[in-house]
Amino acid sequence: MSTRTSSEDRVPACDVPPVDDETPDEEGAFPRLTDDQVATLEVGGTRRSVRAGEVLIREGAPSHDFFVILSGKVAIIDEGDVDGERRILRVHGPGRFLGELGLLEGQVAFFTAEAIEDGEMLVVPAARVRELVAHDLVLSDLILRAYLVRRHLLIGLGSGFRIIGSCYSPDTLRLREFAMRNRLPHRWIDLEQDERAEQLLRSLDIAPEDTPVVIWHGEKVLRNPTNAELARIVGLPVPDSVPDAAQDVCDLVVVGAGPAGLAASVYGASDGLNTVTLESIAAGGQASTSSRIENYLGFPAGISGAELAERAVIQAGKFGARILVSAEVTGLGSEDGHHVLRLADGGAVRGRAVVLATGARYRKLAVPGIEALEGTSVYYAATHQEARMCG
Repeated sequence: MSTRTSSEDRVPACDVPPVDDETPDEEGAFPRLTDDQVATLEVGGTRRSVRAGEVLIREGAPSHDFFVILSGKVAIIDEGDVDGERRILRVHGPGRFLGELGLLEGQVAFFTAEAIEDGEMLVVPAARVRELVAHDLVLSDLILRAYLVRRHLLIGLGSGFRIIGSCYSPDTLRLREFAMRNRLPHRWIDLEQDERAEQLLRSLDIAPEDTPVVIWHGEKVLRNPTNAELARIVGLPVPDSVPDAAQDVCDLVVVGAGPAGLAASVYGASDGLNTVTLESIAAGGQASTSSRIENYLGFPAGISGAELAERAVIQAGKFGARILVSAEVTGLGSEDGHHVLRLADGGAVRGRAVVLATGARYRKLAVPGIEALEGTSVYYAATHQEARMCG
């Protein structure tokens, strides 16, 4: 893996074209807060002035604050590829708030937020917002709904990081599946079909045979990263990013973060148990790939699998459960009276109790050599993810 970093802005703020019109609301993605809601957020927050051109949230960097626009306007910008092209995705005015799902889940930002007018902001620490989302019913529904829709819109716009690779490469497929299953905004640049791919690789001094690569707007380059390496870059928790997960003896270890595993995590953590949940790919399991689930208890009108997963992850985090991805369990043993779960990366997690919620593993067509074609020519599902791959 190699990285390239720069402390300087590649494109100065003045290069962002002026935009006068505020982006209209879409499906509750950009609601306007009432005076009472702003007053609630102001408890624990601070007001500060901002100048045009000031960057409030930087793409690829963690964001620790929740911003409410009191006056002025802010542009949401996609930093683009290595050629430095920037796109204005949205423009927000007074009464609106910034951010998206990553703020609640500790991920890095998948966009840049830049003031395009002088104004004033209410700045609230993310921890305070997480507390409000957990306990304030009205603000919780408003913020969480907006953040879920914003994440969906960012994915549709191809914002975030870029994956450059061949549609025939198993590693390209692996990275795309990991990004899609974890609902990470990204854009795939097909080495065979996209004429920009060769130019981008040349500018990065990367040969086509060294793909796939993941790039963060030209500043960070990961050459065929593992899922865990990609997870670390975007801020997803992996086993070695939570050091005490290996040293502590957890009260409860849940294997699998589908609906059953997430439910067990919520129940265990809410009863005060030190809970760690291990998931090999993405929270939500197979359910998260469903565009609509209509037979899940408590949602008579149905709910998308992605929204169900995100709500469950936030709910589990509210009670202190730690959900680790890219944490494939390969063995279960015992040591000093405790259960020991061995991980594929060589690590281990110890627990007093274990819940196995590993889900289903379906039979596959028994044809010699078919494994090399799975995901590139042979598919076993017809979800929206496969539709995107085959589009």
